[in-house]
Amino acid sequence: MKTSYLFARISLLLIFAIGLNFQVVAGPLDSLELKGMIFNNNSRVKDVVVNIYNHNKLFKEIHVKSSNRFVTNLPVNTIVTIEITAPNFHAKRFVIDTKVPGKITKSQLMYSFDIDIFKEDELKNINTSFLDFPVGLVSFDKKKRKFIRNKQYTKRMKKAYLKLWAESQEAERQGKGLE
Repeated sequence: MKTSYLFARISLLLIFAIGLNFQVVAGPLDSLELKGMIFNNNSRVKDVVVNIYNHNKLFKEIHVKSSNRFVTNLPVNTIVTIEITAPNFHAKRFVIDTKVPGKITKSQLMYSFDIDIFKEDELKNINTSFLDFPVGLVSFDKKKRKFIRNKQYTKRMKKAYLKLWAESQEAERQGKGLE
């Protein structure tokens, strides 16, 4: 009698524990882990400030002092703009659509990136208003089951950024030739 009673209690405890475990795994996942590294060419950028906007309202500000790396969490099912700034550098932005399908795992709620930002004096003597546009667009790919950047958009923007840099270099060479 005692053995069957003990067996019943242990069985109920195991069923409860397994059920609790499934609820944690199947429960709502409410944040996207964002990992970033910021560079200028191959050099670290110090004193970076990462501004995160949720529907164009400042949501979070991260101060990256001595390292060029950071990790943060973003809300899911919204549009988030990531703005990378540092003293004497032009700001760079990209947009993440954090909307996700109903059933995903925590490991699918991650996005890592590295970004190269320009020094202000690298782009002097030219119109830099183009830099206000986001350099990339990121969203959840249902087929690949992970967050990815829009490669076509990023390729176009990178080409435009490189053209801007080349124009700056040409303007600097012409300025030195006139002196």
